[in-house]
Amino acid sequence: MSAARSFNKHFSRKPLLRIYTDKIKMSGAIGLDRTRPAKLDDNLSEELDLIIQKAHEGTYRFTAYKEKLILKGATSNPRQISIPTARDRIVLRALCDSLAEVFPAAKLSLPQEVIDDLRAGLESGKYAEYAKIDLKNFYPSIPHSLIRSTIWKKVRKPQFRHLIESAITTPTVPESKGRKDTPDSTLGVPQGLAISNLLAEIALQDIDATFKARRSIWYKRYVDDILILAPKGKAKRVADELITALKDLGLSPHDFGPDSKSKVADLTEPFSFLGYQVDGDQIMIRRESIHRFESSLAKIFTAYRHRVTGPQTNKDRQRARAYCEWKVNLRITGCFFDGKRRGWASYFSQITSTTQLRSVNHTIRKLTQRFSLEGKIQTKSLIKTFYELKRGKPESHSYIPNLDNLDLDQKRSLLAIWIGNEAWEMPDARAERLFEIKVTKAVRELEEDIAQAS
Repeated sequence: MSAARSFNKHFSRKPLLRIYTDKIKMSGAIGLDRTRPAKLDDNLSEELDLIIQKAHEGTYRFTAYKEKLILKGATSNPRQISIPTARDRIVLRALCDSLAEVFPAAKLSLPQEVIDDLRAGLESGKYAEYAKIDLKNFYPSIPHSLIRSTIWKKVRKPQFRHLIESAITTPTVPESKGRKDTPDSTLGVPQGLAISNLLAEIALQDIDATFKARRSIWYKRYVDDILILAPKGKAKRVADELITALKDLGLSPHDFGPDSKSKVADLTEPFSFLGYQVDGDQIMIRRESIHRFESSLAKIFTAYRHRVTGPQTNKDRQRARAYCEWKVNLRITGCFFDGKRRGWASYFSQITSTTQLRSVNHTIRKLTQRFSLEGKIQTKSLIKTFYELKRGKPESHSYIPNLDNLDLDQKRSLLAIWIGNEAWEMPDARAERLFEIKVTKAVRELEEDIAQAS
């Protein structure tokens, strides 16, 4: 489909209304205007009319994004996340849907698919070396000129270009400061927007295609991590060519050196990629990823202990145990939510041995004993989760919860674990909204377990 037709299709009332209803309304994210998404209901028709009018006039302007900082450790700068207003999120989602239609090949692969392809490459026996290349400050360093040069080839409609330009130049500011006196951004793609991943993929689509087309190597870039498999004596030369090409685009790959994140070595030497550890023909979970997961489990048990400290009724203690059990089991199995598989076990479903999962199961048993919950809560198994993930469609699973298929009574039952009997007394619409907010937060916590996997 042409860019102009796609733009006109997605920036019309029915698609915009569907985006608001399905993606935005129930979310809890609040932008710089401090307006909850559900409040758009009060004058939704006027809001959609404004979006359509200004988008087609080429005059739509985004409100400055609200800054959220995510800590990455004492030695690293925090990651800056950009939070748009609710109305801007509708526009950005429509823009993303349109770009995805114009650039269908730019869709980011699932990590599990990448690892499955890597395993096939390793088993082929064609490669003896690997090269790993890391891109510094990937999203913040993508030149706007690179985005324009790649996207403008297919997108000629001025209004379409204006929205993309406005989205990447709108600054991200602390809530306490606001937009006042903050200039437009001149470099980088704001992280956290609906279009962030897609813009980055489109910008590097040509260079990815060039190196992927080389039949003598295996090549994959996943966001800012690049892995190359090559025959003996070829990896360094190919990697040097790639580093030069990336620098020519205005990006900043790490050069090779003693303390660099970029590296060339024989395949006999273990290496990590996307949170996995590759050692010969074995694909395992990187130790740091296991420690992070076990730490997240320990925090759930610790929160339970704090919750039952002090005077408690028997009903309060039972609810605290039920909440602890639900949270722990959600961490173990993950879930199906918003049409996708979520969670740590799903992310690491391409491992070639379950030994590490057995070890984590043992850790979970020790935690239940240490917090005096043995026999009081029933924890699930990572081993069974691993094999469940290998079979069937989401609808065929009972062990791994499908949070998309719950009826209202089931949603109220879960809410009762969080807020007590009030869940059975509130109006249906409020119960639906509160369930969506609570579950979205719980699923976001699942993603934190794998956020630093690579």
